Amino acid sequence: QVKNNKADKSESLLHATCLNQDRCSQFNMRKIPILILTILSIISCKEASNSNVQPTTSTIDYELKEELENILELDQGVRELIQDDLTKEERQKILERIDLADKSLDEGIYTLMREIDSINLIKVEQIISKYGYPGRDLVGSPANETVFYVIQHSDKIDKYLPLMRKAAENGDISKTELVMMEDRHLMNNGKEQIYGTQIRGINKDGEWIHFVWPIKDPDSINKLRKSIGLSTIEEYAKLFDIEYKEMSLEQANQLY
Repeated sequence: QVKNNKADKSESLLHATCLNQDRCSQFNMRKIPILILTILSIISCKEASNSNVQPTTSTIDYELKEELENILELDQGVRELIQDDLTKEERQKILERIDLADKSLDEGIYTLMREIDSINLIKVEQIISKYGYPGRDLVGSPANETVFYVIQHSDKIDKYLPLMRKAAENGDISKTELVMMEDRHLMNNGKEQIYGTQIRGINKDGEWIHFVWPIKDPDSINKLRKSIGLSTIEEYAKLFDIEYKEMSLEQANQLY
């Protein structure tokens, strides 16, 4: 998923939502890379502002903070490259900004993304093994969100979801971020999602089909989304230029 001026095609919404890039679409690339995490960032900031507990400089591990910020910059920066209206020069500037000027895009942006995600995951797992979840008190913000983004863009959600739940309880990631991971966890395991945050893209006979992954309780979805500060499911789907249609798992599976 991208944070503000950084980028996660939220649902890579695409690399962030679809972990299998061969099946994920590249629809509306100009909007998607920045859209979802911009929303998440706004909500996260609101939630953070409600907390009276602020880290003191004496509690911050600045070396770890810098390492996590660098990882986050890579994670989000490489997703900025997805935008389809970027010129070759603009893409090169992004690569230079995230210290990847020597990297070639000849093999495709997703190839580079997978390479970066793999390296970031190794680093983050080492950090988790040493510190647990590195929260705001230890590394400040936005470094406290790095582990969430890297795991969200990996195939290790099943393993680390309990850690993310605890991080949300401690206020180190937002409730919105947690529900996105919960939904992706369910979708990746072929189950109905709860909050309607995940959108799937399928290439069928050369044509991309995009849809909101089936929701467990569609009748109550907007009430549930409102309770955690999200827009209606219909408004959310429009952000991706698709119309929300209620769908069962059986109907979704028939699309494959």
